[in-house]
Amino acid sequence: MSTPSADATTGIPPAVSEETRVFWDAAAEGRLVIERCTGCGAHGFPPRGICRACRGRAMEPAEITGPGTVYSYTVNYQRWLPDLEVPYAVVLVEFGQCPGVRVTGRLRGCPVEAVRVGMGVEIGFEPGPGGFAIPSFVAVGS
Repeated sequence: MSTPSADATTGIPPAVSEETRVFWDAAAEGRLVIERCTGCGAHGFPPRGICRACRGRAMEPAEITGPGTVYSYTVNYQRWLPDLEVPYAVVLVEFGQCPGVRVTGRLRGCPVEAVRVGMGVEIGFEPGPGGFAIPSFVAVGS
């Protein structure tokens, strides 16, 4: 199978909250931002405004520059919305600079049959519903 030109603009726009606004603003600039606790240094995603490690509330944005590694994935063959092209892969990506932080996004740059755990990816963004920039990942070396 070939990789279709999947369109991430199909779907429901994300709900933006006080905790997630920094993430979505950075995404609009093409940057992937997570949270970092200024108290203990732990990283977290998705943004919650509270540290998962020490429960402190002194959080600051921390940019991830990549590359990342596919931790897990799924290939979707079901057309959930009328304009959604299938199949497409959704990957859960880990980053060496932030152990334990995993970010989900669509995978681009390779056929769905080539997706595998451990493959390298670069951070990217694509236009999403409501004009939001949605994280996606681009396969490297495939």
